[in-house]
Amino acid sequence: MPDTPLDLLLLIEDTPAMLWRGDREGRCVFLNRAQREFWGIASPVLDEFDWATTLLEEDHDKVFGPFSEGMMREQPFMCEARYHRADGAVRVLRTKASPYFSQSGVFCGMIGVNEDVTDLREVQASLDKQNEELTDSLRMASRVTSRFELAAQISGLAMSEHDELLRYTWSHNLPGSCLGQTPAEFISGDFGTRIEAILQEVLTSGEPAATEIDFLLDGRRHWLEIQACRITTDANEIRIIASALDVTARKLNEAKLELLAKELAHRVKNIYSVNEAIIRQSAKSSNVDPEFLESITDRLRTLSRAQDALLASPHDRVSVKSIVDVNLGHLNSIDVTGDDATIPGRSAPYLALALHELGTNATKYGALSDDAGRVSLDWHEDDKGYLHITWTEASDTDPMSAEKEGFGTALLTRVFAAATNGKVDRSFSPAGLRWSAIIPTAPELGVFD
Repeated sequence: MPDTPLDLLLLIEDTPAMLWRGDREGRCVFLNRAQREFWGIASPVLDEFDWATTLLEEDHDKVFGPFSEGMMREQPFMCEARYHRADGAVRVLRTKASPYFSQSGVFCGMIGVNEDVTDLREVQASLDKQNEELTDSLRMASRVTSRFELAAQISGLAMSEHDELLRYTWSHNLPGSCLGQTPAEFISGDFGTRIEAILQEVLTSGEPAATEIDFLLDGRRHWLEIQACRITTDANEIRIIASALDVTARKLNEAKLELLAKELAHRVKNIYSVNEAIIRQSAKSSNVDPEFLESITDRLRTLSRAQDALLASPHDRVSVKSIVDVNLGHLNSIDVTGDDATIPGRSAPYLALALHELGTNATKYGALSDDAGRVSLDWHEDDKGYLHITWTEASDTDPMSAEKEGFGTALLTRVFAAATNGKVDRSFSPAGLRWSAIIPTAPELGVFD
């Protein structure tokens, strides 16, 4: 406790808290050093100082309302508002004031303390913003979770989490009784064992897995698509996340589509056979060049073989190598080099016809008509989704004239380029024919500029 009134005055003057006293008219009659420094007042004489001029206009109601009521009722009040500090900075001051009275009990004014809470309010505002963002994120996560659960229920997707012993630790769209059991324990028979084997492989290898398994239920075959991956939790625990989706309807539809495709392909082949028979029958009663007849029927057979290759592919894509093997496999002296590129099914018949035409012409007139002649065929797919294929002949035989143009020439140039949305170059050198093409390999055929 201060020993003398002087000690008390020094304590009030030197305390870091901003202390003040006002009269019953609301004018400041005393400010300690901390408060004077805040407002930049050099002299303790306050006759000309009006504290209200430092208050931001927008905050007048925050102060004058509680201040007026406290003065009128002669009772304590508290308020918080923004003030201009002497250096121009805007600071938030929290004011706590209490009335003081003369010895005879007459109300004399207010005494109070101002506390600079600017930093506290900034931190609080930052926390409020973070809390608001967190609340929004939680709401969004809740909505996403609800939608996911609804989608999973509608789709029939079952999900589960497993520990290192493959026991269920969490499940969705599965009976709660599975928790604590392994798939083999929860699902009797071979089916549970097969699921457990998939999970064990993922646990051991660390590689994700996606596979389909089938089983009999009430005498009918069903299929499930199983996907699983290994994760490490924040607690450094190994877990397996798995999902199972009933794809029976899809598998049955695929089987129906495959059956329909085979039936359609069979009918298309029959059309080729009928066309060939009609052509041959018509040729018997007409003066048709046998070579022309054989050329027509060979092309029909080439289209039929291309149809077979397309049918063998489940994704409407055909391997370039398979087309090459089918149409040129019977020829010798061809050096073949190529990658595993595939082309859309709609381009396959035209590539088959082109290779058949090239092989036939080379055998009759080009490099393969000479025992010393050679043909090189190479292809590759570039990183932009285009197939580059080149046929190059080399022999001592004079190449067939570049000026002579028939159906075969049109097929190798204009027809091929238009049908595949590609580019074709056909040229002759003393060594023989060179034919090259660039065609898009994407399902939706591109268009060259």
